[in-house]
Amino acid sequence: ASTRSAARPPSRSSRDSVSLTCLVQGFFPEDISVQWMKNHKPDESLEYITTPTIRDVASASNFFLYSKLKVSKASWNSGDTYTCMVIHEALQMKFTQRSISKPPCPGADEETTSPSDIQVFLVPPSPAALYVAQNPMLTCLVVNLPSDSGLQVVWSREKPGSIVPEPLILSEQFNGTFTASSSMPIFTRDWEAGETFTCKVEHSELPSSLIKSISKKPGRRSGPGIYLLRPHNEELSSSEDSVSLTCLVQGFFPEDISVQWMKNHKPDESLEFITTPTIKDGAGDSNFFLYSKLKVSKASWNSGDVYTCMVIHEALQMKFTQRSVSKDSGK
Repeated sequence: ASTRSAARPPSRSSRDSVSLTCLVQGFFPEDISVQWMKNHKPDESLEYITTPTIRDVASASNFFLYSKLKVSKASWNSGDTYTCMVIHEALQMKFTQRSISKPPCPGADEETTSPSDIQVFLVPPSPAALYVAQNPMLTCLVVNLPSDSGLQVVWSREKPGSIVPEPLILSEQFNGTFTASSSMPIFTRDWEAGETFTCKVEHSELPSSLIKSISKKPGRRSGPGIYLLRPHNEELSSSEDSVSLTCLVQGFFPEDISVQWMKNHKPDESLEFITTPTIKDGAGDSNFFLYSKLKVSKASWNSGDVYTCMVIHEALQMKFTQRSVSKDSGK
């Protein structure tokens, strides 16, 4: 499915700040990442909140979300540029971005903008791709290219082995810059062994190569606890035609995790569920948690259909675990 995003002009949020809103809609599946940049560079001081993915009732299957960024009025009025970058597997380049800044005052001399700094991002494989589908892929994203002149993206790896990247994808953005995406299949065993993979980018306007490396994050590991909650009695007795099953996943580290639902122990693409982003369960080096909510018809629940919440995380002994529930099960 296609993914559309739009950065909206600021709304008033306080005396000293304004809010920028990024609407992302029409995407499927729901796994997606939204990041903000200032003046075309990552900035960890940016304050933004992204909603959980929401099912689009009009399209029945696609999702949408909002991401809201708070910026100072001084920064906005000075002409700083803010960019909403969206990473999703269905995008041709695996990502897209939209930028916005304060328009010049009427009558002011228009300045000629110089090409933005070229940036390189490395996207790791998802737990589902690593441990279930067994088709993990690394993606090297190159953004803000002024042209495709002299562009080269070269992969290398720490140990001897095959390097067979997919064809480089290049596209022109609405602001006249180019983006490039290079994806390379890897083996789960190599990722698990902690091998480092490197993407080197060369371009005619770069004084030297840009080099980014990625490997499995070192440090502690903590497997998630999973708690599958049945529909509440009040929901069961309501006049609504559907009820909710909630899967609480907590206590895991690092934050990379995948959640899938099954019906009667089989995958079912018609299942309607929403999974929140991972949330820190406290300050500092704390674990993470999330909720996943599945909507099922009362008729299905009352007939005894079994629903399963499957969680995939590297700290689990088998890399995944699951919990099942039905009307006739205990609890």
